[in-house]
Amino acid sequence: MDNFIRDIVIWMQVHVTAEMLTVVTFLLCSVAILTLLRFYGAMGLYVYNALALVVANIQVLRLTTYEHFSEPVALGTVLFTTTFFVNDLLSEHYGPKAAAKCVTLGFWVQILMVVWMVLTLAHPLVPVLDPNNFALVDAEHSHEAMMQLFTPSLRLFIASLIAYWCSQWLDVMIFAKLRQVTAGRFLWLRQNVSMMVSGFLDTVIFSVLAWRWFSVSPIPWFELFMTFVISAQIIRLFLNMAATPLMYFSYRCVRKPLELKYHEI
Repeated sequence: MDNFIRDIVIWMQVHVTAEMLTVVTFLLCSVAILTLLRFYGAMGLYVYNALALVVANIQVLRLTTYEHFSEPVALGTVLFTTTFFVNDLLSEHYGPKAAAKCVTLGFWVQILMVVWMVLTLAHPLVPVLDPNNFALVDAEHSHEAMMQLFTPSLRLFIASLIAYWCSQWLDVMIFAKLRQVTAGRFLWLRQNVSMMVSGFLDTVIFSVLAWRWFSVSPIPWFELFMTFVISAQIIRLFLNMAATPLMYFSYRCVRKPLELKYHEI
């Protein structure tokens, strides 16, 4: 039983394609977002965004290969993209101020996550005096694995925060402005434009800062854009289109009319 989940992971690595895993991840995110919106309103979306940001920052350390991409692609794109979608949902149903709160909350969540894990990992290790004590041996191995996951380089951490802050605020501002200019019409337009423009900015800022400007071994520009920018934007494009019907369906998930909700928060 201890290796049950590990066995599932290994089985999926062999039998399930990266494309299928991406689709399943997006479907799971969509169900979670709409369910939280239905039962918990704006608070549920705040919780989702905070969790998605934490997990996405771990996923981005992992590369995958898609059949139609010649270069490996960094994971995390699905979860990162859904955070922009959540911002748009908050702006549409609860107003730009609610979306702004979500952006600020997500910023501090990322900082707190790193600080908490650094303090956790800083605790002294329990010495393994008896090699037959498998619990202690496993604890030592777990510590090394956690060090790899939860001690990000300062370069990546700063690049991530800067990219997050700039792109998320841009998403909120574009969505609100288009809503005002179009007098509340063309929901599909403001959702896709805001997500694509801000998502592109997020990818470019993070990639350039993390892999070029702050890196002691800068990645060549071609590899940078093919691995971290172009491929991510293609995936984002499909995710944005898939999110459009969800945006319209979200009106069935809110408990109060838009006129009451929009100025509530």
